[in-house]
Amino acid sequence: MSEILQPIGVIARALESIANIEFQQYHLTRGQYLYLVRIAENPGIIQERLGEVLKVDRTSVTRAVQKLIKNGLVERQPDEQNRKIKHLQLTQAGHAIYPTIKAENRYSNQMALAGLSISQAETLEQLLIKVSTNVAQDWDFVKKGNIRHYQGGSLMPIQPVTTNQLAVLQAISRETFSATFGADNSPTDLNDYLDQAYSTTQLTAELEQPDSFFYFIYHHNDIAGYLKLNINKAQTEGAATDTLEIERIYIRGPFKRLGLGTQLINHALTIAAQNHKTKVWLGVWEHNTAALHFYTNLGFKQIGEHVFQLGTDAQRDLIMQKTLR
Repeated sequence: MSEILQPIGVIARALESIANIEFQQYHLTRGQYLYLVRIAENPGIIQERLGEVLKVDRTSVTRAVQKLIKNGLVERQPDEQNRKIKHLQLTQAGHAIYPTIKAENRYSNQMALAGLSISQAETLEQLLIKVSTNVAQDWDFVKKGNIRHYQGGSLMPIQPVTTNQLAVLQAISRETFSATFGADNSPTDLNDYLDQAYSTTQLTAELEQPDSFFYFIYHHNDIAGYLKLNINKAQTEGAATDTLEIERIYIRGPFKRLGLGTQLINHALTIAAQNHKTKVWLGVWEHNTAALHFYTNLGFKQIGEHVFQLGTDAQRDLIMQKTLR
């Protein structure tokens, strides 16, 4: 696929450059007209929310708002209940130039869409809204202090598991669990657990649970591992409304040490943020030192413990949690 973001970037930079030139007489430069428009459309908006709407960092918002205030186009008004909260409003001068900015926007839209049919323009709008939503999710993820992993610039696709893939999920679940814990448990206990946890009936019920999410991660078109997440009452420990549980995260043997586990963790953090969760937790066997080291390096901290029943063996799992910023 071509670099689709390149032409989008060219369009955005060209339109901003044109507007900066044409609005210079109003002392609106460096995209400040965008702030003025959003304040006009959302009278009383606070500065933090303005940054979220425009997807701009706090420093840039502060600088732009201060410039607009200095030029007499915007003013801050204290909240009636809490005077520390300042609401942004257009001044009389700001209201006077707002129609000109909107007229420029309509003209630029007409020029950009010249030659497109109505249906083509509508399709383009729908596609751009989807692209904008994807980028906004990425922006929120990074803004919270999380780190995106590019794996040499090539994204490793993660896709939801469907009920049609039940047999594949079942096979990979048994394979990865056996490879991870088979040597440390008796064959009887191991097989009892596999037959119970990964039966067709059990996995079907879990796939159909609306608060549980299964994902496959692919590497060169091969399924390299999987992830299971739970929220709300689907969590195996309690039912806190502000937490997400990573119940299972497994990478198949040939695909280890490729960064896939970190990619799945980051995906879990993204899903948590999308569902407005503030904490992510998981259980780790106390003797799985490699996993404990892995999660610790990713910012998880032990907050408790619980019993994990594997056949007749009651094992001690450490509960680890990461708070989203």
